Amino acid sequence: MRIYCSYLILILKYNYLKCNLRFIHQKERVQNMSSNNLIIIKKKPILIKFISLFKKPRNEIKNILKNNILHYINTIILSKPHLLDFSISYQPDSQIYYKSYPDFPILFKKFTQYNKINNGGDTPRLWAFILNINQIIEENIEGDFAELGVWRGNTASVLAHIASKYNKKVYLFDTYEGFDVRDLKNIDSQASQSDFSDTSLSLVKNVIGENIKNCEFIKGYFPESIQDKHKSIKYSVVSLDCDLYEPMKKGLDFFYPLLSKGGLLLLHDYSSKCWSGAKLAIDEFCKENNQFVILMPDKSGSAFIRKSQ
Repeated sequence: MRIYCSYLILILKYNYLKCNLRFIHQKERVQNMSSNNLIIIKKKPILIKFISLFKKPRNEIKNILKNNILHYINTIILSKPHLLDFSISYQPDSQIYYKSYPDFPILFKKFTQYNKINNGGDTPRLWAFILNINQIIEENIEGDFAELGVWRGNTASVLAHIASKYNKKVYLFDTYEGFDVRDLKNIDSQASQSDFSDTSLSLVKNVIGENIKNCEFIKGYFPESIQDKHKSIKYSVVSLDCDLYEPMKKGLDFFYPLLSKGGLLLLHDYSSKCWSGAKLAIDEFCKENNQFVILMPDKSGSAFIRKSQ
């Protein structure tokens, strides 16, 4: 955490200077617009040297710095958290969680690898995975893990990491090439076959890393890719991140009967506003099976279901 805080301080210092100083060519002297101080600035902003410090009273300097830093945090960092190599959240007792889950830094790195824009600031989703899957483990819910809709393997790597500790397998279903044209119809006709095609099986394996030994990769169009052995497996955790109506509905219809009592369904994009097909499929499934969703305040509006019977 000290490293992260130091890194944040450096970023804030750099951007405070960047916002308040007018950069010019190498060795030119300029007047600071906010404090009337003379400075020497080389072409690279990181090589800034102060000739004189602020001449304002200390309390005034403190308030200026405070206001500028708060403004920067609220307008820049929190709006673009994916630009950082760590996530920002405020929780007074957060150190307790970090001590209880020492693997969090490892999982966060996996969660954001090749996917900083989507997942860099989405720690609520990552924590939801960690806490709820660990709850399933603590309750001794029988079964392996599965995911339909793997894309680059970020959440699959979380499943694989936890599974490796408890001798469980992870079954990962995906085309590993993007959407299948057969699913791009009706409510999902606006989607493109090129969406999420920027992946590959080798990339996913690279993200998962050493825990790949606990994984089985089922490549192909779902549900045609299902093998007979998959129909007799008990599952305790199933992540469905399909985006579209057809695979989401078929995924729910296939996995729910195989889910152990107390098992967990992790459903992405329910409140997304971008993937209405996924929400429609989940709503229809819940109505047909008398199930109810619990909504999560993460970036793309995940929903959870625990099987009660």
